[in-house]
Amino acid sequence: MNNLALSGTDGEVAGAPFLDSQQYARAIGQNSGNLVFQYAAHQVIGEQCKIIGRDLPYHMGLIRKHSRAVIVPSSNFIREGADFTNYVNFLERCDLPLVFLGLGAQGTSYDQSEFDFHPSIYRFIDLIKERGGKVSVRGEFTARLLERFGVTDVVVTGCPSNFINPGAGFAEQIARRRTRPVESFITHLENPWEPSAGKAAMDRRLVSWTLQRRSIAIQQSVPPVLEYLRMNNSAGGSHPSAEFETDLSRMMMGDTDLEAFRTFCATKLRTYCSVQQWMEDSARFDFSVGMRLHGNMIAFQVGVPTLWVHHDSRTRELVEAMALPGIALAEFLENCHSIEDAYAACEFDEAHYLERRRVLRSALDGMLDSHGIALAH
Repeated sequence: MNNLALSGTDGEVAGAPFLDSQQYARAIGQNSGNLVFQYAAHQVIGEQCKIIGRDLPYHMGLIRKHSRAVIVPSSNFIREGADFTNYVNFLERCDLPLVFLGLGAQGTSYDQSEFDFHPSIYRFIDLIKERGGKVSVRGEFTARLLERFGVTDVVVTGCPSNFINPGAGFAEQIARRRTRPVESFITHLENPWEPSAGKAAMDRRLVSWTLQRRSIAIQQSVPPVLEYLRMNNSAGGSHPSAEFETDLSRMMMGDTDLEAFRTFCATKLRTYCSVQQWMEDSARFDFSVGMRLHGNMIAFQVGVPTLWVHHDSRTRELVEAMALPGIALAEFLENCHSIEDAYAACEFDEAHYLERRRVLRSALDGMLDSHGIALAH
């Protein structure tokens, strides 16, 4: 029987230190959270997956010859402002069954009913109907949106990253650790040039907390910031202009002295190209907080109490589907003025979470089985 082909990585970027920053950004799909999603896909599938672009070349004939289906870790593919023309062209030319994992739609709120999608998104939805079979989706918002476009064979599974830890003991560890005070923590940052006033205010608050306490901040996307962090890389990272550095400093830290910003970036601000190293580092801290689903999930899966701050339909859908400790952005800004406030808001119902996780995993296993894919045990 032919192997499965996987679109993505196995959770790390091979040879990352020797890539220039543009190559690095392409390797992570402009967001290291993609590595988490793709790593999780390997964890839930009980047979070998050949990675397209590493184990299999981007050659349609060879992909079809050696593969019986393409695994597509789908994230928030269905969203306004996204152009997936090249990727949809690739999936069409593969001419193989497609297995969509954790497919997500994104809207400004649960109530959004009108969308202005790029034509490539409609082609993507047509591919789901034509070659997707049973589809794993993140939550009910995505399921309802797909139903409007005629995709009805869906099952809610949350995000596959929810199953990275094969055991359940980490949930007990989280509940136990919640009884202790928070002494160290991780924050997860968004786009420094974020146009949303609420999200920008949250990022500045997280940076302020990180500066003052025993903590680190993680930047998992925004290529210009990743390029800045890699500027001394031996592969030829470019040094930003003084204007760019000053602007980045101002957006992240206000009127703070530039030398303080440089110290923050050198000692507190991190990014990752390996999921396993990311998990190993995260396990050292007492608490994780931010708007980033996958960065938070990394910490959560290794037993760290975690608070997800949701700000749109995508993030709210994920928190609700997986019974994760969550809080709306507006409520966070109003009530969480210190890391202790955020920690107090991190309410975790271990029994409810584990039952929900069991139900979602059963649904995911059923979806994979419907595609004839062996399950991980």
